[in-house]
Amino acid sequence: MSARPLSTVLKCFHMLETVAEQPGPVRISDLGRLLGETRATTYQRLLTLTEAGWLERLPEGSYRLSMRACRIANAALEQAGLGERARPVLNDLATKTGESCSLVMLENTRAVIAQHVVSPDRLRADPGIGASLSFKDSASGKIWLAFGPENLARRLTELGEEIAPPSEIVKVKADGMAVGGGGETLQGISVVAVPVLDRSGQCLASLSLVGPEFRFELERLLEPLRAAAARIAALQAT
Repeated sequence: MSARPLSTVLKCFHMLETVAEQPGPVRISDLGRLLGETRATTYQRLLTLTEAGWLERLPEGSYRLSMRACRIANAALEQAGLGERARPVLNDLATKTGESCSLVMLENTRAVIAQHVVSPDRLRADPGIGASLSFKDSASGKIWLAFGPENLARRLTELGEEIAPPSEIVKVKADGMAVGGGGETLQGISVVAVPVLDRSGQCLASLSLVGPEFRFELERLLEPLRAAAARIAALQAT
């Protein structure tokens, strides 16, 4: 006796993928048109996915992906070994620039270092794998606010977390990079981070370089940093 996949489940997954392909929240009527289904059928599948925690309904009645999708995506990246697969790229980047580098991923509402390669002259403030970074002060935290899930800032605020101001995130988005360092926690240290984006523009991770202020030249570091981010994104596509 051969088993067959459940057609209703497959259709729910198809709806989930369709929602993910939209530039923003989608209404029932628009989703029904895209799927070629009646309003009643579309609503039933939306209700199922919402109850399962994959979608969330906004006050005006539209639907969007929930943070569960982000969590599952990050789990898939971890199981696929993106951090380990990216290590040769980080090794090359550290050798080329002479600075330490980190790959930072989003774990629910935490920006966590998934991979890290230190420079020959290890910095006093070098963090280790598994360390959490601030969404207010760290360059990678700002990258995730600018390029990560659109409801990340709201969720962090609801949890009482301090985050970078909206004007700074807008600038990070426009520049395609974030800078950090200095202050009380990183005295004498500079950081630059860029997003690692897949083909659809979704943020897979942030990639950063950290080094002492006296030799930290943004113009020298930005090109190899962005090239390394592109190499890591290509790894995920293969």
